[in-house]
Amino acid sequence: MYRRLLDPFEELHRMQEWMNRAFGESGPIAPGRLLPSGTREEAMEAVTPSMDLQDTEDKILVTADVPGVDKGDVTVNVRGDMLEITAEKKEEKEEKGEGYIRRERGYSGFYRRIPLPAEVDPGKVDATLKDGVLRIEMTKTAPSEAKKIEVK
Repeated sequence: MYRRLLDPFEELHRMQEWMNRAFGESGPIAPGRLLPSGTREEAMEAVTPSMDLQDTEDKILVTADVPGVDKGDVTVNVRGDMLEITAEKKEEKEEKGEGYIRRERGYSGFYRRIPLPAEVDPGKVDATLKDGVLRIEMTKTAPSEAKKIEVK
């Protein structure tokens, strides 16, 4: 008992016990924790769309899930062996009723830079968006031959 009185974290322990009782020991708060479990990377995965990359003999195909995004809100850039995809979605709602006006605004977006397994020809890139799936087809450039340099 005497040791507990000298514990500098006693208030935190009591607050944690109170939060566990208030929210229960299930749901987003794990037992024994004040904050939801998970890392920042896991939280980012939840908002980053899933992507697939296929490397064939002469092409690279990338598909990305971007539900609810219009094709005018997606930007695709290719530089050498790097692919950059940017998408953003803005939403505004207004509801008027008797004696009130409710406005909501939302924004979501993402940026992803992906290293490609080979250099591609920027002039031969085709990107299409249909039913929330972005499909990017890129033609590989011919591999350049290494040139031996004579040392003088």
